[in-house]
Amino acid sequence: MSKEPTFASVIANRGFRYLWINQVLIQLAYNTLNFALLIWVFKLTDSNLAVSMLLLCVYLPVVIFGVFAGVFVDLADKRKIILVVDLLLAICFFSFIFIRNSYPLILLNTFIINSLAQFFMPSESSSIPILLNKKQLFLANSLFSLTLYASFMAGSSLAGPMLNHFGINAPFIFGAIALALAFILSRNLPSIKISASGRKIIKSFSWVNFGKLINLSINEIKETWDFIRSSMPVMVSIGLLAGAQGVIGVLAVVMPSYLERVLKIHATDASYFVMLPLGLGMVLGAIVIGKFFAHKPRRSLVIPAILAGGIFFVLMGLVPTIAQIVQSTDLPSYITRPRYFLRAPSLASFFAVLAFLAGFSAVSIIIPSQTSLQEHTSEKNRGKVFSMLAVLMTAFSAVPVILAGGLSDLFGVTPIIVAMGVAVFVVGLVAWRPSFFFKAKHLSEGCRQFLGLGHWEKG
Repeated sequence: MSKEPTFASVIANRGFRYLWINQVLIQLAYNTLNFALLIWVFKLTDSNLAVSMLLLCVYLPVVIFGVFAGVFVDLADKRKIILVVDLLLAICFFSFIFIRNSYPLILLNTFIINSLAQFFMPSESSSIPILLNKKQLFLANSLFSLTLYASFMAGSSLAGPMLNHFGINAPFIFGAIALALAFILSRNLPSIKISASGRKIIKSFSWVNFGKLINLSINEIKETWDFIRSSMPVMVSIGLLAGAQGVIGVLAVVMPSYLERVLKIHATDASYFVMLPLGLGMVLGAIVIGKFFAHKPRRSLVIPAILAGGIFFVLMGLVPTIAQIVQSTDLPSYITRPRYFLRAPSLASFFAVLAFLAGFSAVSIIIPSQTSLQEHTSEKNRGKVFSMLAVLMTAFSAVPVILAGGLSDLFGVTPIIVAMGVAVFVVGLVAWRPSFFFKAKHLSEGCRQFLGLGHWEKG
C-alpha cells in the first residue's frame, strides 16, 4: 500500500527541489521589481494610465510569443530554457539602473523581460508533472503556490523600504543578484528530455524549411484550442485563472493612486498595509488548502472563495465611507476601541485586514484551478495548454486593465474597485446557483454535467 504524499516527500525529489528553488529566486526578484516599477512609474508620471501602459508591456508579450513559446517548450529541453532565461533576465534587471528616468525605455525593458518570461513559465509549469507522480501534484502545486505568494509577499514588502531608504536602484540590483544565483543553482536541474517526436522535428529543422515549422506551430495551436474547447474542466480552469489575472491587474493599476489620494498613505508604504497582508493571506491559504483540502471537490473550495472575494473587494473600495459612517454615529462606550480601529489613520489597518482575506480567497481559486489543468492535460500537450492559458489570461485582462487606468483618472479609483467586487460576486452567484440564472435547455449537456445536474433536477 503506497504512502500518502507529503510536502517532505515532494521536496525530496531532487529535480523538483531545484525547480522550486529557481522559482523562489525568480519570483522574489520579479515581484520586487514589479512593485518598485508600479510605484516608480506612478511617481514619474502621476498618471494611472501610465501605470496601465506599464502593465500592457507585461501582457503584450504573452499575445505575441505565448503560444509559440508553448510549442517550443514542448519540443525543447526545459532545463536549457530555464538556464538561458535566468541569465538573460539578470542582465535585463541590471540594465534598469541606466534607464530608470526614461519612461519609454522602462516600457521597452519591461516588454523584453516579460517576453523572456513566456518561455520560462510553461517550462516550469509543464516540468512539475514530469518530475513528480500524479498523487503528488496537488501538494506540489500547493508548495509552488505557497512559495510563489511568499515570494510575492517578501518581494513586495521589501520593495517599499528599499525605495524609501536606498533609492530606486536597490530593487534592480537585488533582482539581478537573485537571478544570477538562480542561474548558478539551476545548473543542478536534471535534463528534462525532449520527446522522440520533438527530437525528430528539431533534427529536420533548417532555415530552408522554416515555413514548415510555422505550419507546425499553427497546427499545434489549432489542436490545442480544439482540446481546450472539448474539455469543460480545462476551459473553466483557464477562465478562472484568466479572471484572477484580470482582477490582479486592475488592482495593480489603481492601488498606488488609491493609497495616496483616498487613504492618504504614501504609495511606498503599501508594502506594509497592502502587499504584506495580501501575501500573508496567500501563504496561509496555500498551507491550509494543501493540508486540509487536497481531497475535497474543487468547486466546494472555489465557489465560496469567489463569493467571498467579491465581498472583500467591495468593502476595500468602501473603506473610507464605512469609516465616515462609524465616526458620525454615537456608539456605546464598550465598543470605543473597534471604532478607533476604523478611524483615520487606522483606515490602513482595516484595509490591511481586507487585503489579507482577499489574498486567502485568491489562492483558494488559483490552486484548485492550476491542479485541475495539470490533471486534465498530458505530457504531450501540457506546455501548449499552459501557453494558451497565458494568452487567454492576457486577452481577458488587458482590456479591463487599460480601461481601469483611464477611467480611474476620470472618475476616481473607488468606483472601479467597487464595480470589480460586484462583478466577481455575481460570477460566484452564477456558479453557486446556475439553475436560478439559466434554464436547463439553455446549457449543453456537458456544461450541466460539469456544473452539477442536481441543480436542475431539484428545480
